[in-house]
Amino acid sequence: MKKLLNIFFYVIMALSAVIAIYFFWDQYNEGRVGVLLYWTYILFALAIVLALVFGLFNASGNKQSIKKMAISIGFIVAVFGVSYLLASGGHTAVTAALPDPPSEFTLKLTDTGLIAAYILFAGALLAILFGAVLSTIRNR
Repeated sequence: MKKLLNIFFYVIMALSAVIAIYFFWDQYNEGRVGVLLYWTYILFALAIVLALVFGLFNASGNKQSIKKMAISIGFIVAVFGVSYLLASGGHTAVTAALPDPPSEFTLKLTDTGLIAAYILFAGALLAILFGAVLSTIRNR
């Protein structure tokens, strides 16, 4: 199994290197950005699927681990749900002035991603601060 994963890893790395070289080599082709973006989407989806599959594989048979994983997935869904509800998706002066302005749905998804990133960043900072304070209190 480990050998198969190593082969898979090297194939993904080789494809990424080829796409990166194509991106920088063919500067006058507008489609190169699309190729890089689609490859990024594929890698992102693959990372999500593999994280869920391997998480379930490692947690199989352990109800406590499955419960923790379900709570984590629920938290992530809640963060993105709140972010989607907070996102406006309206045009700004910059996007309205573009020759081909993005759709409101695209702007809503962009706002959702930004708000989710802000929420997760704030949560990470709070976790770092809380952990530092808690360890200081415990070590006294």
